Amino acid sequence: MAKWQKGFKTALLGLFTAAALLCSLWFSGAASAAAVGIYAGGHETAGMGGLINYTYTVELKADGSYELKSYFVVGDALYDFVETGTYQVDGSRLVLVPEGEDALEGTVNADGSITVPVKPSQMARQRTESTLVLTDNPAAGIYRATLQGPTTVEATLYLNAQGGYYYLAVPGNDSEAVHEQGFYSVQGSTITFTTSAGEVFTGTLGENTVRAPFVVAKVMGIRVEIELAR
Repeated sequence: MAKWQKGFKTALLGLFTAAALLCSLWFSGAASAAAVGIYAGGHETAGMGGLINYTYTVELKADGSYELKSYFVVGDALYDFVETGTYQVDGSRLVLVPEGEDALEGTVNADGSITVPVKPSQMARQRTESTLVLTDNPAAGIYRATLQGPTTVEATLYLNAQGGYYYLAVPGNDSEAVHEQGFYSVQGSTITFTTSAGEVFTGTLGENTVRAPFVVAKVMGIRVEIELAR
């Protein structure tokens, strides 16, 4: 009887140990899998005689590489900066290794966001610690159009991953450029824009296009439906 009880206890202990090991492996795998995706964030900083608004994404890929894409407007142009490298996740510890640079320490937060030191532009003197949230926004991106008229106008629409937009229309002569910003939302193929001044207008979102009424010339100030593509 004693021998049977001892054997039973040994078997039970073995089952508990195996279950604990499986749970440990499952949670470890879940943490790594949860880290894969596109995270979005941004910050403002003083520069170029005013404030520069950086918005960026960090994509953690399944192959262990990452890509940082940062966008910002200075004057009449939208600039971008791209950084690539590798990453590792160990529980709540996230390590980024930019190409040609030393490793950077970050964290995977309890709410699923990540906090990492971000270099938002090539000109940045130092990195900014920023918290980025997981996003799934296929509409995000840069859309452009070249419009012909009395003068050529280069139109640029930037839809960021967090639902903000910035629109630029820069004429080929010395006329003043159009700057517009605000927020957008997507419902099916309909994209709705709300400017920072509260004006609301809608357009059509295609697979790689946006058709909507934007101001093309500052002197006229009227909206004209245009199509921009990425």
